[in-house]
Amino acid sequence: MAKNSTPSHLYFLTQPKGDGAMLFSMRATPHGPELSKIGTFDNRAKSHLLAAALNVALQGGTGALAEVHRCSASLPGPLRKAIIDVAEEIEDAHRDAPRAQAARKVSRAVTENLEQPNVAMFSLFSATACGSCRDCDCAADADCSKCPVCGVDGRGCENCGTVEVTPRAAFVLYRELRDLADKTYLAAHQSDFWEHSLPASAGTQSDWFLLHCARAYDDLAADLLAGGIPEPRCLAESVLLGYAVPSIGGPRAESVHTDEAYQALPSSRFDKDWEFSVYMSEVLDVGDRAYYFLEADTVEEDLWDEWFKPYPGIEPRDKTRGFRG
Repeated sequence: MAKNSTPSHLYFLTQPKGDGAMLFSMRATPHGPELSKIGTFDNRAKSHLLAAALNVALQGGTGALAEVHRCSASLPGPLRKAIIDVAEEIEDAHRDAPRAQAARKVSRAVTENLEQPNVAMFSLFSATACGSCRDCDCAADADCSKCPVCGVDGRGCENCGTVEVTPRAAFVLYRELRDLADKTYLAAHQSDFWEHSLPASAGTQSDWFLLHCARAYDDLAADLLAGGIPEPRCLAESVLLGYAVPSIGGPRAESVHTDEAYQALPSSRFDKDWEFSVYMSEVLDVGDRAYYFLEADTVEEDLWDEWFKPYPGIEPRDKTRGFRG
């Protein structure tokens, strides 16, 4: 079959089967979407993680295909081959820029319509920084705040570091970034509407500028869906990440905490320790120039050239990724 005649993947989903699960691909065919079974897993969690990674890969998420290969390495031969074949089909499709752009937009639309964010990818973040304890020999994957020896105050021992972004914190940040993207898209498409989704210094920019800011929020959220901490690729992304993070601990976060997806993620005593992530850790530090725009009271006239110029030495975003439909 010719390359372009191969049915394209739209979305990956799982169905429980006993203690395991079956993995399916929703594919686009001339007759409409069809489900195609990829294989059956003994480990349900592994099927969810692979489905999530494959969905991120469909949308061009950085490192997603590498995660697919890593997760599939321990699978039985036939199942591993089926997963690798799918990953190669996605990789092949992304070599054709126009085809890749169209496929990513369709995949994102399908994901949003199904309202199933790839939350399993947030499990890639650490819930604890505990290691082998010289006082009581806690296991490396244990939380020492629960240890009867070194967790008597509920905070753990002095030998263990603080987790910078936990699975649940990543989910909350993801939801905040997506919410800000929604508001910015709305502001760009409705000239008489303004949402407080950008700092005051960007208040007079064009609708085209707003569209790129909205996409930047989506790009940062996609970094989290790929299992990584957002890495700004330009000043605009630094400013917008800096705008999103401080608002996470506010009242809006409470509704996220009741979300079933949030509750299903591993818990950590650092889930709400945003003050550390923002003010004491470098992991979410966006730099002095971004803070200038975040704190400025004056409205800047033309920010385009500075804000959207890619940072040197960092791989830029895919220029073919387009905007939300």
